[in-house]
Amino acid sequence: MEHSSVARIQGRVLNSASFIAQFAISMANLALVYHLRIRFSLSAQMIGLSAAIYTSTYLLCCVALGPLAAHMRPRHSVELSMVGMALSIGVVMTTHSVAVALLALMAYGLFMSFLWPQIGSWIARGKEGRELNRATSAFNVSWSVGYALSPQLTGLLVERSTSAPLLAAVVLFVVVLLLIIFSTLLVPGIKAVVSERKNIESSQGEDQSTPLRFLSWAGVLAVYASLAVLLTIFPLHAMEHLPFSESATGFLLLVRGVATVGMFILLGKTSWWHFNRPLIITTLALVSATCLLGSRIQSFGMHVLFFFLFGVLFALAYSFSIFHGASGSIHRARRMLIHEILLTVGTVLGSVMGGSIYERLDYHTVLYACAALVLVPALAALVRPRSSL
Repeated sequence: MEHSSVARIQGRVLNSASFIAQFAISMANLALVYHLRIRFSLSAQMIGLSAAIYTSTYLLCCVALGPLAAHMRPRHSVELSMVGMALSIGVVMTTHSVAVALLALMAYGLFMSFLWPQIGSWIARGKEGRELNRATSAFNVSWSVGYALSPQLTGLLVERSTSAPLLAAVVLFVVVLLLIIFSTLLVPGIKAVVSERKNIESSQGEDQSTPLRFLSWAGVLAVYASLAVLLTIFPLHAMEHLPFSESATGFLLLVRGVATVGMFILLGKTSWWHFNRPLIITTLALVSATCLLGSRIQSFGMHVLFFFLFGVLFALAYSFSIFHGASGSIHRARRMLIHEILLTVGTVLGSVMGGSIYERLDYHTVLYACAALVLVPALAALVRPRSSL
């Protein structure tokens, strides 16, 4: 089979796997908010800390187990991740012990660390410029479609039982596992993909990284903290203080996801945003303004607008990070690892900060904190020399 045909098939397999895996992860993460509240009667602060447990474990394992994953063939890393996450969510779904559930969430984060850094570097391997943009944008569209569609179905399933969406997530993890296994058997070119370590040893390239990666990374960390608030704290706020059902909350998260997908598609077809420092700063300022808008609204229609705007700006911040981080680098797995670590730090920060502020004050103050946090890298970029940030 020709190299171009193998690359095309491999891209479709990886993008399909990314879509299904993200759909399952988003479903499990949102369902956990309701499951922990209803089954274990946990407070908002404890739910935020519970979300921080698996994201913190993911972060630590990305760092600690990154060298091990770099020595594994990417397909083996993805397969291990699917098996481990399926078993972990299965335990959370069936146990009646808070301690056991929290231990299972730690395992969930551990096995997730074998998924995204490896699959991201696998997709970006050997690509630059427009080809890199097309590959990363297709990847972004794939996982973001899963992110967009998942909350609506999760909200509908949660109204029946908090275990239903968790079971659905387990089934989808198994589907990804089977997809990778059968693709490996049917396409020898996928089976032949070597580990990141061997790929670097066989390459002769020079590093030509852009310094814009630092501003992009700082921005995506802050924006992800705000996203964590929307995913973990807003559902509680809506359930307790707004006349929105679980399915209505799922629809709002769907709006954010659809807006993100649409923006990813647009960014994948254009290059005007590449290496555009003023646009990165402007995007962060607009995210801050959007958070302030969210703190002053009550109606469902205004919440639809808020989630739409956030989804568009989120896509920009995420694309800045993944593109500028990978561009010119020969250590793609390391750059994807940094990208994932920053997403996770942002998620932990948003979950813990959001849960604590919400418990002690209110949801509006949580959004004020998000607005201030997102402004930090933008202001730093304005006062520091262009060459350093």
